[in-house]
Amino acid sequence: MSLRANGESELGRRDAWLYYVLVGGAGIVLLPFTIVWHAEWWPEVAAVVLLLVTAVAGVIRAGKGPKPRTLVVRPGEFVAPPSYFGLANSAAAFPPIVGILFSVAFDDDDWGVFTWMLFAVTMVFAYFMVATLVMLARGTGRLVLRGDGLTVVDAFVTYDVPWEAIMTGPLPTVFGVGRLGILWPELVRSRGPLRRRNQQRIQLQLQRSAVHREFLHDTVNHYLNHPENRHAIGTREGLDRLLGALHVQQV
Repeated sequence: MSLRANGESELGRRDAWLYYVLVGGAGIVLLPFTIVWHAEWWPEVAAVVLLLVTAVAGVIRAGKGPKPRTLVVRPGEFVAPPSYFGLANSAAAFPPIVGILFSVAFDDDDWGVFTWMLFAVTMVFAYFMVATLVMLARGTGRLVLRGDGLTVVDAFVTYDVPWEAIMTGPLPTVFGVGRLGILWPELVRSRGPLRRRNQQRIQLQLQRSAVHREFLHDTVNHYLNHPENRHAIGTREGLDRLLGALHVQQV
């Protein structure tokens, strides 16, 4: 799921949804069979096969090399698109996992403490099954930079953050997540099912982006430290200047 020279994703949202429908959808169809026919062997085997498909797809993607260090140039903005393949593959992996766990839990007739613990773990994975689907639908990991601020698409919330509202650049990333310190939370606008007011920190889902996370980290810091360059955001000249300032060699 690399980027072409202009920064567009080779695997777009439509292809990602097609992959999810074929693999994740098959896992969802298998879910009732793993519960009702938990004593049979074929539902579990089919779920394991689907899980192996997602694992092999992830390995193939990882073998294509590091993520690119570039951005999509659009009028008035730079866009770091989400990794649709990563989102689709994660979402597709959870239905067969939930099916396998359900089959093991319902295969126990006495429902002791261990079974209830396994059932609780299964429900946690069921939550992530829904959450990853929502992330795919929202395009979690998208980062849009404009002259007046940036837009961050999180798992359940989209933030519109003016540059003047940011206190510092992203803190060092931990597990692919950077954080923006917010000085003026009243300037931040948010929308989405779990939007909150008075945000003191906003996470940047850099690991979910199709662009190299350290490059994005440095890009945000660059425009925080050099406000005089923000007017060139959304132009090819502005991108060339950014890549030169970050010492990124263009391919």
